[in-house]
Amino acid sequence: MRGKIETQVGIFVIAAIGVLIYMGFHIGAFRFDINRYANYKIYFKDVSGLSRKAEVRVAGVKVGWLEKLEAVSDGELRVRAYVMILKDFVLYSDAYAMIRQDGLLGTKFIEIVPGDPLLRKLSSGDTLSKPSVSPVSTDEILQQVKDIAAHVQDVTKSFRAAIGGEQGESQLRSIFNNINEASSRFASMAEILDRNLSNNQGKIEEILNIGESINRVASKLDESVFPAFKDGIEKISNVFDNDFSKVAERISDSTESLNEALSEARDGLKHISSISEKIDDGKGLLGKLINEDETYKDIKFAVSGIKNYFAKIDKLQILFDSHFETMYRPAENYRYEDSKGYFDIRINPNEDYFYKLELATSQKGFIERKERLRSYADQCGNTLDTCSMKLDDWAKLQYVYRRRTEKIQRNTVKLGLQFGKIFGPVAVRFGLFEGSSGIGVDFDIPFSSDKFRWVTSFEGFDFIGWNRLEDRRPHLKWINKIYVMRNLYMTFGADDFISKHNSNAFFGAGIRFGDDDIKYFASSIGGLSGVGSMR
Repeated sequence: MRGKIETQVGIFVIAAIGVLIYMGFHIGAFRFDINRYANYKIYFKDVSGLSRKAEVRVAGVKVGWLEKLEAVSDGELRVRAYVMILKDFVLYSDAYAMIRQDGLLGTKFIEIVPGDPLLRKLSSGDTLSKPSVSPVSTDEILQQVKDIAAHVQDVTKSFRAAIGGEQGESQLRSIFNNINEASSRFASMAEILDRNLSNNQGKIEEILNIGESINRVASKLDESVFPAFKDGIEKISNVFDNDFSKVAERISDSTESLNEALSEARDGLKHISSISEKIDDGKGLLGKLINEDETYKDIKFAVSGIKNYFAKIDKLQILFDSHFETMYRPAENYRYEDSKGYFDIRINPNEDYFYKLELATSQKGFIERKERLRSYADQCGNTLDTCSMKLDDWAKLQYVYRRRTEKIQRNTVKLGLQFGKIFGPVAVRFGLFEGSSGIGVDFDIPFSSDKFRWVTSFEGFDFIGWNRLEDRRPHLKWINKIYVMRNLYMTFGADDFISKHNSNAFFGAGIRFGDDDIKYFASSIGGLSGVGSMR
């Protein structure tokens, strides 16, 4: 049985290492085809949100990755980025780069514009001479929103100062009275014009009759005196007749259009008057904004709340941590070496404190204790003293007054919930540890190298020994995490090391990743699937 468990643990470790190696090759942590890539240097003014191993794309297709970032100061502070790009994609002397983002919450990547093929080709190690385009940061957007809100506030104050109060109300009433008077005068002018057109209708008919008389005279002259001018006179009369008819039609159409415009102007003035009355009464958003200070304050408070909400979301960070611990020797009341597993979710609202949700599992399990108190009475309800009764040993066990039950549940899960405060490299935690209250201290040992990290922790919980049968000492634990890579670490330490029978040493491994790593991994999978579909 013991050999079978060791075999299963070994298979699990080998499978986990295989999965980690596969993920490392899949997301580009390990590469053996480095000779297929060319190295280029790019300068940016700002690389906020851009991290190492970020994708490099040409026309939306992944062609490389970001190898390194370093700050340089040669008159002005800039960031020099080293990128690796497939040699199949040729860059030219006017090529340039810009930082983009997949959607609103996606990861950032570098987009390369190859340049004009008629210009000189760039070799590996060259620098993109054309200035690169830096992204617009969230802080700049929020600053612009703040400036816009300030401008809106100034305009609102100016508008309210101009038309607010009794003087502003009198000015508005005077303006609308003048508009009503002008509309009435315009209507009167339209009526006069209509009457003039009606009165001159007879004269227009007389003019048309003159044209007919001229035609008759022209025909007589044509028959008797001027046969040579007959055709010319007829043409002149016809042209005169047609042009005058068109003029009359245009005057009629203009009159109708003018009447329609006057009607629409009256309706528009009525609507303006209705709107002004509603604004005076404080109805609608504009009326409340002009007449009530509370509406203005509510809008200002809402804009401030939106800005604070986006600022908190930008600072929020979520970390996921999972590791296992294999004990060195058999545990108390258990024939085999215990094995524990932990899954943690750490939420950092800001850099000063955090919350930690923990799920802990154990093959040995945890103890469940129950205690039952019983009393016995005769038929009259009088309490019986079992100690004064003549009972044999078996009967005394059956009628014992206080009975305790201790049950060990194997392969169970315990919940932990902790609050932590950060003081530089030291973090203090308190809350629930494996289902019982406790406290812990984490110390991030400072090293000069960024590629190596060591975090040591001390935890104390279960201060009355509830999870042990014969020992009531507190559960003390020392754990060390050595990060050999950014997301992978080895762990070792001592568990319950002051216990009489349960002290043990352990070793294990774990993986830790944040929400940025999840976005990068998801975008890498999406990019690989896109390249596969193109092939």
